[in-house]
Amino acid sequence: MIKYIPATERYHIFHPKDYFVNEDEDGIVTITSQNGETNMTLSGYESNGEVDAKVLTEFITEVTQGYELQTEPKIEQFGNGLKISGKYKKDGNDWLWKIYSEEKAIVVVSVNGDGVLSEEEIKLNEFMLDNFELYSN
Repeated sequence: MIKYIPATERYHIFHPKDYFVNEDEDGIVTITSQNGETNMTLSGYESNGEVDAKVLTEFITEVTQGYELQTEPKIEQFGNGLKISGKYKKDGNDWLWKIYSEEKAIVVVSVNGDGVLSEEEIKLNEFMLDNFELYSN
């Protein structure tokens, strides 16, 4: 696994050596499997105030508009902050959406596959996100 820190230095994430990483000029990071079947996108934001469960719930509802809900979003502790996650479907593809927050820092993560995400793909992406660290200042 290779550690990646974007230019914003908002977080770090580990990814497999054979995955492709791209960061655009807006700081949006895309991590793609070698075969192109899975794709993880990370976008960083700064909130005007503290982020609570209500803010996360509204945010995930907004970013997943137009997606078919598969599992109700779940809020959990994440370090000194919170995270919300849910499973969705759009155009026949599986999507995992997660939003991580700590103080005013927010990172939105989407994972999608070409069709149905396999259990192996889900576990690898979950492992990458279990070792994800958000820098709040």
